[in-house]
Amino acid sequence: MRRLACALVTTLLTLTSVYSYQPPPRTQTLVVTPSNVLSDVAERKQQQPSLTASQLAQYANELVEKRGFDYDFDVCDAVAQRYRTKAPAWSVRNNLSLSNGGKLSVEFEVGNPTEPDSLCGECSTQLPTVQVTKDELLLVADGKQYRVRRPATFILDEAELVDASMKKVLRTWQLPYQSVPIGISADGAKLYLHIYQFELDDLVLELSEDGKVAFRARAEIGLRDEGEWIENLPTHAAKTKLGFRRYQAGNKKYIVRFIPPCT
Repeated sequence: MRRLACALVTTLLTLTSVYSYQPPPRTQTLVVTPSNVLSDVAERKQQQPSLTASQLAQYANELVEKRGFDYDFDVCDAVAQRYRTKAPAWSVRNNLSLSNGGKLSVEFEVGNPTEPDSLCGECSTQLPTVQVTKDELLLVADGKQYRVRRPATFILDEAELVDASMKKVLRTWQLPYQSVPIGISADGAKLYLHIYQFELDDLVLELSEDGKVAFRARAEIGLRDEGEWIENLPTHAAKTKLGFRRYQAGNKKYIVRFIPPCT
């Protein structure tokens, strides 16, 4: 009996030793790279000049669904000091919270804000996304989509639909890049942006309130004018340093306020 008991103890100790020293699982880090959809769409236009604007928009939207559209975030407050070198760009790691409660480790490139070509001194990073709201990102990495909680340190410019008093916010859009909106849909739900590539002048970028982005043929959205600046602002609006534009869409007029692009 004593020998049997000793054998059992030895076996248990051996098993305990084996399981105690198993290394913990390593968290995979996803490398997030820009989708470069705009460049690919422009190239398709050059290769097939006979494509209509609608056909080109359809091709662009298929790319967005697979690879995401590059939103230009300012992430200065998300870059730890150890990454801040004198290099033109930094490779930064960050842990994001998945909307289902898990964690996602990501690595992405951030532009050094001290570089001469840095836009307004921002720590700029392009993250490919299918949908962006104040609270969430539908991020695309390694061919898969990940719904993550948007960190407060991932900053974008916003545009807001306001009432006639310019005080009450009726709707908000997250802007993928600094831009002056060029129009709004007749129901006031969608905002339109110019695409800053001359090959794509027949297209516009459409932003929905739910954060989805899509390409549209300019001729098909009924964009009659690109709005006008409101000069005589009420005192409370004039103090904000925001831009205000008025748009005619259908039989309605809308006012949108936004941060004007830096120069």
